[in-house]
Amino acid sequence: MKNDPVIRQFSRILQNKPNVDTSNQGQSILSYRFPVLDKDFDRTVNSLLKTNKTAFYFEKPGEDVRFLAVGKILSVRSSGSSRFDDLANTYSKIRPLIVHHYNGASDVPFPLFVGSMSFFPEHRDSMWRDFHPSDWFIPEFIVAKSTDGCRAAYQIDLNKDAGDEQSILRLEEFLSGLPADNPEISDNPPDYRTGNEEADKNGWMEKVAVIVESIRRGEVNKVVLSRHITIEGVEGNRILKEITKTGKSFQDCYIFVFKSGSSLFMGISPEKLASFSGDTVYCDAIAGSIGRGRTGEEDGRLGNELLSSRKNRDEHQIVVNHIKSILNRYCSSVDMDRLPILKKLSYIQHLYTGVRGVLHPGVSIFRVLEDLHPTPAVGGYPLSPALKMIQSMEQYDRGLYTGYLGWFDTGGNGDFCVALRSALLIDNTLHAFAGGGIVADSKPEDEYRETEIKLKAITSLLHP
Repeated sequence: MKNDPVIRQFSRILQNKPNVDTSNQGQSILSYRFPVLDKDFDRTVNSLLKTNKTAFYFEKPGEDVRFLAVGKILSVRSSGSSRFDDLANTYSKIRPLIVHHYNGASDVPFPLFVGSMSFFPEHRDSMWRDFHPSDWFIPEFIVAKSTDGCRAAYQIDLNKDAGDEQSILRLEEFLSGLPADNPEISDNPPDYRTGNEEADKNGWMEKVAVIVESIRRGEVNKVVLSRHITIEGVEGNRILKEITKTGKSFQDCYIFVFKSGSSLFMGISPEKLASFSGDTVYCDAIAGSIGRGRTGEEDGRLGNELLSSRKNRDEHQIVVNHIKSILNRYCSSVDMDRLPILKKLSYIQHLYTGVRGVLHPGVSIFRVLEDLHPTPAVGGYPLSPALKMIQSMEQYDRGLYTGYLGWFDTGGNGDFCVALRSALLIDNTLHAFAGGGIVADSKPEDEYRETEIKLKAITSLLHP
């Protein structure tokens, strides 16, 4: 393995690495990027996700973006009102201390940090014990795949590194595991068990009716109420295999898995919170939904019904107005699609409006994210009374659900999706989530049916 050109190049880099003052409070990160053979990315992903290390998988099938980050050399975990400042301050300190070395992989953007931000600034349920409300890390290894091949990055903290030989050994161990063997999946047919669905349905619809009455009394305009179901007997290896191969069915979505401790948080989200490329920010306004038809004619009729629905158009416009008002604070110009269009997914179709802005020089992406989230699409409007109603109505902690996940690099670029159509797997118990925007014209039965459709993104993985 020492004769491997990747290892030889890395050894030469270590021999000439910069001297580091280990007495200071900061970290100097060596980031070594190199090409790897594109033998079987999917097998590697599924195997590495089952290691005992922290792991983060992120995919945008329609844009040919797939990467897996494994292990962490630095983490930023916090909660409360300071969580954005904690992340921003660490980023500003670390950013100038990254030492890049490229071995034929310099043309591919790689994340610096990956991670998540929860819906509320504090967790109030032990179900989320393996995740912090703000949970970000610099990975030790990253493997990325695109149409032009497979590339990797190996990163070490020069302040804390155990020595050159140990660093080389870790790289050798990583390379020897590419591609990895398929993870073991039980031959026994799965035996899934759910809770009392009828009681859940009746109780949830009663809450919708209470919210509608509050809206009609003028206490709030919109509340996004979610549901939480549990499914027992779910095998981690099996659902990981399914979610990481769903790209062909969900071309216009984000697919993500965040492994921390003994927990897996995963989802298939249709909604971008924000992406940053140079001085441009892009946002999705998604609100207003209806099912898909069994025939092309029925599907077209349902789509036209959604486009002409006053209730859904009003709900959608609340989200558009929120995003536009936030971007106007940070951008020299903001433009958007003139009218919403249909975003069609496997089980559901949404009203969609794209919003774009040109950022003022020096704007922090963390300030933009802090003000954008939560949008009325996942919280409600006005936000404060909507959040109070959510906390009183939902008898569980949303945690990462309706929060967001993503990555950002040393250049201030990044991509973040809203954590929708998602689930938390702890041991063999799957906690799946779905919700809907409740407005004055909402009908409890219709809203419940919408959540059932949204849950299919996750439950369909159990019956491929």
